[in-house]
Amino acid sequence: MKPVFSKFNLKKSAPVLAAALLLSLGSASVHASPIIEKIVSPVDQEVSVNYVGVTENNFVFHLNFDNKSGEKFWLIVKNDAGEIVYQQAYKDAHFSKTIRLPKEEGEIHPTFVIRTANEQVERRFVVNRKISENVIVTQL
Repeated sequence: MKPVFSKFNLKKSAPVLAAALLLSLGSASVHASPIIEKIVSPVDQEVSVNYVGVTENNFVFHLNFDNKSGEKFWLIVKNDAGEIVYQQAYKDAHFSKTIRLPKEEGEIHPTFVIRTANEQVERRFVVNRKISENVIVTQL
């Protein structure tokens, strides 16, 4: 009986073995998942901006920032083009502010920024204003 491996040539099969080894190692790394998906800063967790509603002339937002360190920070509001429409420095430990933006036809994209000495947190919104007209006709 002739051995099966008698025609096994190491020089010819080395690339095949190397490819098989790389594929087996590569498939092991596919199943690994990251330990941390997103690093969230402490300041990021302390900022909240909520859309409150609309008044006759304005869109109303409410911003809260729990500034535990009491350090100076900047509140910046930007318009669709990224231009600063409001900017003010504060030092409040428990900051709360109602922000009114003028109503415009169509869609607006305001950005609210809290900037401390070391960090910057942004909250972005899309507000779409649609006007509809209801007409009711009754026969007399």
